Amino acid sequence: MRRHAQSRTCIDDIGIDILVSHILVRLPARCVGQCRCVCREWLSLLSTQQFAITHCRHISTTYDQKFILIGSLSGYVYPVVFDHLSRSSKIVLSLPFERSSCLVRILASFEGLLCICLCDTGEMVIWNPLTQVYNMVANSKIRGLCNPRLDAVAFYVDSSKGYMLLHLKRFGGKMWLYIYSLRRQLWRKVGFLDEQKYFKRKLKWSNGTFCKGVVYFTVDFIKNRFHSGSMLLGFDVKLEKFNKIRYPNVPRDDLEGHLLLIHNNLHIFLTHGMPFWSVDLWRLDGDSWIKVWVFPPIRPILLGCTITYVISTGKFLVVDDYGDVNELDITLSGEDCYYPVLGSYSMLAGAVFTETLVSPNM
Repeated sequence: MRRHAQSRTCIDDIGIDILVSHILVRLPARCVGQCRCVCREWLSLLSTQQFAITHCRHISTTYDQKFILIGSLSGYVYPVVFDHLSRSSKIVLSLPFERSSCLVRILASFEGLLCICLCDTGEMVIWNPLTQVYNMVANSKIRGLCNPRLDAVAFYVDSSKGYMLLHLKRFGGKMWLYIYSLRRQLWRKVGFLDEQKYFKRKLKWSNGTFCKGVVYFTVDFIKNRFHSGSMLLGFDVKLEKFNKIRYPNVPRDDLEGHLLLIHNNLHIFLTHGMPFWSVDLWRLDGDSWIKVWVFPPIRPILLGCTITYVISTGKFLVVDDYGDVNELDITLSGEDCYYPVLGSYSMLAGAVFTETLVSPNM
């Protein structure tokens, strides 16, 4: 009893402020939800917007990633355990938002939030799979309606630490730029590029990748029936202006790039050099690119895929446009470095995310 009383005294001496700011912010999001049940004071402190953002910043620096697959009625969450997906401990989720068909696309994943397109209506939904809170962002002015084949979407954080959704919309050979504030729940229109070459229907814009105040997009195009190319554009979120970013110095024929973040630095997978394909991994350092990895000769499996960094030992998670999940292990040679993880999941949308308490209305 004496030891128990001393233990309780030590805990009480810590103080609630220190307990929240130095201990509870480091717990997994599901554990924080359980801590809210301790007492009314904890419920109040752990339910604030400031705590959710602070907690998210701590959690985002860890490797506690999840993989989610969304089907017609349910979602399936798989832990990414060390260097693989754990299929034995998946969590089944009921989707809280209504839709008239099973076709969905995950457009963006950022700090625990997913931006989802309901393909039958084109409506976009911002959803936190952990808390099940969602926000339908389409309005009567047709803002928030998306065509995944033509449009591009990205999350970012503005100078006031508010969450924003950027939507590049193409229709009838023209292009518009809209920005949605999650805090204010309002859309606004922003001036766009002057050069008409960026508007062409044949161009394929990637969804954006936010890094250090800039949202980056790759823009792929076809030169002729034998050759294709790619551009890299950056949207400065403070100035709300686009700039063309120099690509790494590689052969330009049949070039295709895929962006991803590794330790909060922008990286790009480049596939180039038809018919003998080469695949490289580069890191942006200031205005220069540094080559990180040179892949062994493999088939061009990176084309049409979304690549998500998993761990630092050379393994990556590759999700194709149909939701199939494969692992890319650059420590292996030839085609052995690319193999399926979850098998075929046609008609399901997949993405990697981190469980947080961030609200779609934050």
